Amino acid sequence: MKATNKTILLMNNWLFHKGELPCKPESDHAATYLSNMAGYGLSLYDMFVEDVSWENVNLPHDWMVDEPFDTSSAVAGGFKKRGSGWYYCEFELDEKIEVANLIFEGVLGQCRVYVNGTVAGRNFSGYNKFSFDVEPYLLEGKNTIAVYVDGAHREGWWYEGAGIYRAVYLQLKESLHFCEDDAFFRSEKCEKDFYINTTLAISGLEDSAATVLVTVFDQEGKKVAKNRVYAAAKTEVLQKIKKAHLWSPETPYLYTVKCELFKGRKKYDEITKTVGIREICWTADGMYLNGQPYKIKGICCHQDHSGVGAAVTKEIIDYRVKILKSLGANSYRCAHHAVSEDLLSACDRYGLLVMAENRNFAASDEVLGQLESMVKVSRNHPSVFMYSLFNEERWQSEPNGQKIFRKMHKHLLNFDTTRIVAGAQSAGPLNKESHNTVQVMDIIGVNYNVKDYAEIHKKFPDRCILGTENCPTYATRAVYKNDENYYDNYATEWPKDWSQSIEETMDAVNKYPFVAGCFAWSGFDYRGEPQPKSWPSVSSHWGFTDYCGFYKDTAYLLMAYYKKELTAHLFPHWNWRKGEMVRVCAYTNADTVDLFVNDAFFGTQKVADNRVLWKVPFREGNIKIVAKRQNETVTDIRYTTGKVAEIELTEVTKEGDTTRIINVSAVDKNGNIVPTFNGEIEFSTEGDAITYVGNGDPINHVSEKSKRIALFGGMAQIIVRGSAKSLSVACKGLKNAKINFK
Repeated sequence: MKATNKTILLMNNWLFHKGELPCKPESDHAATYLSNMAGYGLSLYDMFVEDVSWENVNLPHDWMVDEPFDTSSAVAGGFKKRGSGWYYCEFELDEKIEVANLIFEGVLGQCRVYVNGTVAGRNFSGYNKFSFDVEPYLLEGKNTIAVYVDGAHREGWWYEGAGIYRAVYLQLKESLHFCEDDAFFRSEKCEKDFYINTTLAISGLEDSAATVLVTVFDQEGKKVAKNRVYAAAKTEVLQKIKKAHLWSPETPYLYTVKCELFKGRKKYDEITKTVGIREICWTADGMYLNGQPYKIKGICCHQDHSGVGAAVTKEIIDYRVKILKSLGANSYRCAHHAVSEDLLSACDRYGLLVMAENRNFAASDEVLGQLESMVKVSRNHPSVFMYSLFNEERWQSEPNGQKIFRKMHKHLLNFDTTRIVAGAQSAGPLNKESHNTVQVMDIIGVNYNVKDYAEIHKKFPDRCILGTENCPTYATRAVYKNDENYYDNYATEWPKDWSQSIEETMDAVNKYPFVAGCFAWSGFDYRGEPQPKSWPSVSSHWGFTDYCGFYKDTAYLLMAYYKKELTAHLFPHWNWRKGEMVRVCAYTNADTVDLFVNDAFFGTQKVADNRVLWKVPFREGNIKIVAKRQNETVTDIRYTTGKVAEIELTEVTKEGDTTRIINVSAVDKNGNIVPTFNGEIEFSTEGDAITYVGNGDPINHVSEKSKRIALFGGMAQIIVRGSAKSLSVACKGLKNAKINFK
């Protein structure tokens, strides 16, 4: 067999068993004896006896999302029961193996990995990438991988999910190869010129005959730099880029760097990465991006999505990132854990700065290893502009917390010195000053507490402040009256005992030049943490979009603060009882707004706190606003809709995607969504596919794999994974809707 370099994706054809596997009795001494030897670590388990059920699954996979709701389970996790599970797969090898690394980008739960019956390694956090050298365990022909996941351990206070929910792959290389995790690609500026600095680690060098060729291509594929150097264990190549295009959220320009490792004429290895050229500078007056003052307009997000839970695919990630961009956000906070390569790559491409955050706050070897993993995943992405070491830790203003921060910070600098490091402190920036973690942060990260900004600046005038978590605003999409289950969309409800309103937050952020910006909570509703409500609520209420990514009206209030262009959004819908008094509101960054009811002028209001409000008696027809700012105007209108005429299916993914996202709407004969329609749909697919469903209703208890669901506010979402040829949707009294996939 010939040695080869290749990556084997291990995403399909896994078996999954929920729960523990039966074991041979302890009285079977021979079985116990054998099970503790290399190659026989699984011999104690009766894995494939008749009464052990296995399910065929593809990755990413989150088994917890399929669990029934259980009111005895933690409210923080969305009433989903935790537990354990096993994964098993087989694959064939016919190459000579010299170097083999088995790589997991994320397994939620503490896990134990077996390769051909030998424990290859263990991992203790659900959020970090990890890998094991498995070359000694691989066989010619059939090989097996088994993964035991203990999902009982909780790392966060939100819905986390359970299982192998990110990519898994086997990386095979010859003995002379690049060490990919140790490769570091970044841009640098020297005087007026920009450079791409490529640092490569090379293993297997026996002499000085090997060379490295580094070629840089611009976004159009044109070669802009090329250098060949002799290979060393650490090889650094600095390349000047003439007339460099700079990366920013507004212009996310990416270069491609191709690195090739040769010995003689034979190419032994290759790495290709995208690189964004940018310059970031932090001062006491905030952040400068590419030489210009730049305000952080950020948003915090958990990673789960309606239907699939934590098992978000590339297509779902792209969908969510594009939604955040549409809100006017330029920055993303990973709340509160390290994120995947797929998310960072999407932020590179679409243009979102990323605050990368470590989940655990400790100085143990295990947690420092998690931190190293996060940095090595993050540092090659131009979108990542800072690191956060903690969120709302109880020792954040104590001596122990400061000691932990110092050790973590020092360790981080072994792998990246190009980005600032902070934490997200929820209390205590003004307390116990000498013991506070703010003393050792590069900038001062503050959750909420906007009234303390001026006083914090007096104590720490040499560093800027960043609002790392701000203004959670309760709202339920399509709801305009509060009740025991739902919040209206008028942005008057927030956790007032520890937070501040969106207008109070934005006023403080915009008032003080030493405040670099803020991160609003949160981009999407997410499973769990329904506080202050509880059952039947199973998800949060403070996303600016719902669990499906559908805009709430409050999304437009955030836009009015975050966007420079004139925006105006009118709500609520215009389907009410005759004569009923309706609170008509507009979120806008205009100066004044005119209101018209059935084309009759109803009055002008000056805009305060990016909103205006009227009380209007309902009359069937329409309401319209004309928002004005200097010489600009923008119009928005709401119609009294007719009855539902059809179910409309809108695909937001594209041809060739293996995950298809279809938004479902009930519309009248004029194509307007009927916002009061909550009728049930039933759907089916043609072809080999798994479907998931959601509607954004925080009290929806329908299984995510159900084939039927009630629309909520006239909308729902279906996610199709696999090779389906079509999706058909039926609703009583209406013609069936169908979408064909290409």
